[in-house]
Order: sequence, then C-alpha cells, then structure tokens
Amino acid sequence: MKKRFIFVLLLTVSMVGYVGWSQNSQSTLGKMEGTLLKSTNDVNLIISDQGAIDMNNQTGDENLFNDLKSGDLIQITHDEIAESYPAQTSIYSCELIESGSTEDIPQDTLDSLQEMGWTFDLR
Repeated sequence: MKKRFIFVLLLTVSMVGYVGWSQNSQSTLGKMEGTLLKSTNDVNLIISDQGAIDMNNQTGDENLFNDLKSGDLIQITHDEIAESYPAQTSIYSCELIESGSTEDIPQDTLDSLQEMGWTFDLR
C-alpha cells in the first residue's frame, strides 16, 4: 500500500512538472513580421526591427521557403532569439503577408552581411 502511494505521488508530481514545463516552453513563442532574405547557401533570414535573424526551420516542412523570395513580407512564430550576429531563432510557422522585392531589404543590412561573407541571389 505504501509503495502504491509513493508511486502515485511520484506520478502526480511528474505530471504537474511536465504540464508546467510544457506551458512554460510555449509561453516563449512570439510572432514577428519582417522581410525575407534568402542566402545562396539555403539559409533564410528575416530582417525586422530587431535586425537580421537566421531562421532555423522547425515546422517539419522542408519546402517552407520554396515559394517565397527575397523581399517578401512574412510573419513567423518563433522561439527565443539567440544573441549573435546575425541573431538566430527556431521558427514554427511562416506565413506570406505580402509579396515584395529585394528593394525592400535595407542596403546597410545587406552590406553588413556581405562584409561577413554572406552571399545572396538578389535577382
């Protein structure tokens, strides 16, 4: 009887901990709008008021960015943003808000990234 009580107690504590962790991890997700910038090595960046951010695709859709082009206005659901340059984040959704062009990408951002060795197809 005592073993069963301890087992149920441990199970309950584990479940409460998991639910708390699960809700906590979801609370870190945010939404952001910005301009898509596709590099020539298949890295996709979002340019927002927070600067250039490298997006790590966690959606499970390998073709997520195939129909998008540099300059498109997108909205992403993302995790915390790692402080590096460019910054990095994991994304869980990406939605096209409006088609755009490479003229919508700030030239100083392009220059800064290109100085670091990044290359872009800006056709």
